[in-house]
Amino acid sequence: MRKKENSLLVAICIYVDDLIVTGDDDENIKDVKRKLKSEFKISDLGELKYFLGIEIVKKEDKLCLSQRKYLLDVLKKFGMSACKPLQIPLDVNAKFTCDDGEKIKDSQLYRSIIGSLIYATITRPDIVHVVGVLSQFMQEPTINHLKAAKRILRYIKGTINYGLIYDYDANLDPKGYCDVDWAGSPNDRRSISGYVFMIGTKTISWSSKKQPTVALSSTEAEYRSLANATCEVMWLKKLLGDLHISYGDFILCSDSMSAIYLTKNPVFDARSKHIEVHYHFIREKVITKEILLLHVKTGDQVADIFTKFLDSEKLKKFMCQMNIEDISSRA
Repeated sequence: MRKKENSLLVAICIYVDDLIVTGDDDENIKDVKRKLKSEFKISDLGELKYFLGIEIVKKEDKLCLSQRKYLLDVLKKFGMSACKPLQIPLDVNAKFTCDDGEKIKDSQLYRSIIGSLIYATITRPDIVHVVGVLSQFMQEPTINHLKAAKRILRYIKGTINYGLIYDYDANLDPKGYCDVDWAGSPNDRRSISGYVFMIGTKTISWSSKKQPTVALSSTEAEYRSLANATCEVMWLKKLLGDLHISYGDFILCSDSMSAIYLTKNPVFDARSKHIEVHYHFIREKVITKEILLLHVKTGDQVADIFTKFLDSEKLKKFMCQMNIEDISSRA
């Protein structure tokens, strides 16, 4: 919900019976609170510090979001409070299949761990992909799957203070990265798409998701990934418009020259006719300049964190670019 009056905005974020009231004018916010109190029985908890397990900390010129307390409770719940921490959640060369080892007789523990980690991805984009991969085996997990899940908990132990940093700066230029791991799932050979969007240096949206059908070529997989990211661009543009936030051109970066070239070349051959529907959708947005497609080097493809298992160096590099940092060290 939002209210706009004399160029001043008040927005209300609602989750069941929990509300966040925010805006760009204190008096307008107070007025909205008074009106709410006159109609409903509500409690004003003051300045936002904790919401649905998310800790909000203001430090001078920045806002920090983390789930430190929640994650400490998760580690305690599964007896991992004293575990040895790790630098990366899963090994770079790890592969997981449905028949990967002996089946667990009681799968409740595994499901509970993965469920807890899924909620942690609200402020931890760095574990979205690895948790997504392991969540595919919740029906019949194996001992190896359980070991991998506990390995992620060990990574969480080593990065318990990490969260998203939002600096107060004037840079509102939107930029996104999208990537795909073609035929990356060894179980069904479906590709995994990933994207991340930032306003300046502030990460606002991300996703790691298996594609619904098998892609017959890497170009098709890349194009589907571009289509998913373009849909997210349209939603973000609507959201930013509703919040009356002015921004520059919406840039979307891909490391696939073939996919970018295809948006500019209207000629389809036998190898690309099957992706024509995605082509027309993205092509329309490029022509109307709703998005600008740019090429990015594979080594600078931030969306890799949502499609692949990364080594420590790359993981830290991309986390830094998304402003996922140790909040306790940001004095």
